[in-house]
Amino acid sequence: MQILAVVVRYNMPLDQSQTLLGLCDALSTHPDLAEAYRLLIWDNSPEALADPQLSIPFVYRHSNRNLGVSGAYNNAMEYAEQHGHIWMVFFDQDSAVTSDLLRTLLRHSRNLENRTDIVAIAPTVKMGAYTASPKILGFNGRTHDYPAGECGIADGRVIAVNSGCVMRTSALRSIGGFSTDFWLDFSDLYVFHQFFLTGKKVWRAGDTEFQHEMTMLDYDGLMSPWRYKNYLYAETAYSDLYFGRIERLMQHLKLPARAIKQRILFKNPDFSRLTLEQFMYRLRVRRSKRLLRFRAEGVRRLNPSGGQVSDRALANGKPEPVDIKA
Repeated sequence: MQILAVVVRYNMPLDQSQTLLGLCDALSTHPDLAEAYRLLIWDNSPEALADPQLSIPFVYRHSNRNLGVSGAYNNAMEYAEQHGHIWMVFFDQDSAVTSDLLRTLLRHSRNLENRTDIVAIAPTVKMGAYTASPKILGFNGRTHDYPAGECGIADGRVIAVNSGCVMRTSALRSIGGFSTDFWLDFSDLYVFHQFFLTGKKVWRAGDTEFQHEMTMLDYDGLMSPWRYKNYLYAETAYSDLYFGRIERLMQHLKLPARAIKQRILFKNPDFSRLTLEQFMYRLRVRRSKRLLRFRAEGVRRLNPSGGQVSDRALANGKPEPVDIKA
């Protein structure tokens, strides 16, 4: 069994990626890990690398259009299917990957290979002292921590971030892969929601953890106004699709309070302004129209030179993802 390790690159030299540096160190010094993992770098940057080089073997693919992490992971899923990889592990380019992490994920993957009811393995992801993943998703999107250090099937409605998560290729295919609408933000929440709806189970690998930089937890450092605006529209669409009426109302009412908090805490006033704009957008535009607009934006992203898509076609289902050739 060989796990496909997928790293999504965007405008960063390979030798400056914390993830790739960690993978190179782990796989070059541990031959058993080098045999157990195959590395695929999916490049969403505007320009392809002419001669990409690392100290370890890898497969390089470049997309001629940036379809976000969802586009990268969906194409990695196709590669995994073609080459017989039962499991894939996803990484952003800024995760602290170690040999201990890879060895523990490998052990769990081998132990669970025949447990087809278990479709994902989620290690503990930290940002500093804060536990970012996995979490129990509660009412109105509130999250709660699992007990530290425990391994086993996750109780409740589990969510986990993409980076560091091992997913069963066949299970990901069974839910249609990652959403082309939630192409960047909420891509992980969408997948775990689909796993939950279809009764699939997630294994908590609480015996390993790693550090990962998260944009949504660092407004003064990593977050940009453009990225936050994208997050807000994805957040609205996700709640419109999957929250009940009371939850949607509470989500709506949280926005003014969030804007006040952002104005006090963060240096850039654009975050507070964008939150208030989203609040007004939700007041002015009814839910059905918001969803049509969100899906129309997804169509434009997939087919930037394509024609118009009718509201009826958008309402009946999302468009099929396009194939990206390497």
